Amino acid sequence: MTKKNDHIGYIALDMDGTILNKDYVLSAAVRDTLAACRAAGKKVIISTGRVFASANKHVAAAGGVDGFVCTNGADVYDGKGAILAQTHMDEPLSRRIVAISRAFGSHFHAFIGDRWYYEREKPYTLFYVRRSGIEGEKVDFDRFGTLGFTKAMFLDDHDKLEAIKAALEGELGGRVQIMYSAPFMLEVVVRGVSKSSGLKACVGHWGGTLDQIIAFGDAENDEDMLLAAGVGVAMGNASDELKAKADAVAPSVDDDGVAVFLREFFGL
Repeated sequence: MTKKNDHIGYIALDMDGTILNKDYVLSAAVRDTLAACRAAGKKVIISTGRVFASANKHVAAAGGVDGFVCTNGADVYDGKGAILAQTHMDEPLSRRIVAISRAFGSHFHAFIGDRWYYEREKPYTLFYVRRSGIEGEKVDFDRFGTLGFTKAMFLDDHDKLEAIKAALEGELGGRVQIMYSAPFMLEVVVRGVSKSSGLKACVGHWGGTLDQIIAFGDAENDEDMLLAAGVGVAMGNASDELKAKADAVAPSVDDDGVAVFLREFFGL
């Protein structure tokens, strides 16, 4: 191991565009590198917008990980899926977001636990089934019963999502955190929830701190995590804006950037 980096004991990883390629596959190179890091005593944490059931499917084949920060920080788990922390929306906020969604023609869905629900099928509905690996359920939210969303999502062309973002900020800006996980995916969680807040709770479980983390990401919802970590690494496929803010830039996900960077960083 490279001695100067021995203080880094945790590796935080976004999934889509970071360790999963466009086909949602974790490469053998990344899988083997993460296993080598864990064997060397480093703890690997998935930090993703995905829910636990979806995230866990993709890392089970890699021999597992040590922790999960899911739904952009709203749900934090240990490596076996035990809950460490949760911050979800209350009923009034959840229902207000539903009301706002009905004013737009974009695909909208919301998670309650690991299940997602939607009212209207749109072109992006089937896309999200493929992306998440989880079937959604079509419902009438007015008849659903108690609502307490983990997170809400809108999928559409970016310019259409910008109008939705403006509406959400105008009415709920003080109560929600709004971010893009991709140009066509707008996500909404409770104000104060982020990947960095989730990571703080996760590493705190082991007595760790944010400055002991090396974090990798490629999208807007990764920015606060990269800035809060001891070392923040943007992927080569990230935006120029994110790369300019990061401490370092790894090769792209298609070039196994996480594996390449970690092996050099830790001298594996």
